[in-house]
Amino acid sequence: MAGNLLRALEYAGYRTTRNPYEADIIIAHSGGCFLVPNDLPAQQVIMIGLTHWPGKSIVRALIEKNWADFRLHRRARNIRTWLHKFSWNLLYFWNMPHNVAMLRGRRRGDFWQAKHVALIRNKEDSFCTPDIKSLPFVHAPKFVELPGQHDDIWLHSERYTNIIKK
Repeated sequence: MAGNLLRALEYAGYRTTRNPYEADIIIAHSGGCFLVPNDLPAQQVIMIGLTHWPGKSIVRALIEKNWADFRLHRRARNIRTWLHKFSWNLLYFWNMPHNVAMLRGRRRGDFWQAKHVALIRNKEDSFCTPDIKSLPFVHAPKFVELPGQHDDIWLHSERYTNIIKK
């Protein structure tokens, strides 16, 4: 699924790297936002679906996300795609070294200090609070709301590359 985004970025003329210190633009999704260091030389940090909703547990958000995702794919008569996506989510969930790194990053809170942030929230995101003003960013982010759910970036990558171009 990440391949869709990489293809969309390359089609839009961007060259990708996994090293955030070499990038002009950082794109972080979900818990990956917690891994964004605050000392980046990047011109822009794009956080998509920041996993932060005060008062809502991660377990509840996971259940809501997967249930909404299942219903969406069932309505589209595309259960096979949902099963494929769900299996990738399970693999991602069991990647404990990555999860520990995200939890440490969340606890440390460096990402709240990142400069030049654009925060993208999908209207039906069960992980990212709709109360953007409650987020404790040191530098107020530019806020963009898009249709879709938490993982919409993997389904409609072109929406996100269009925002990066702006």
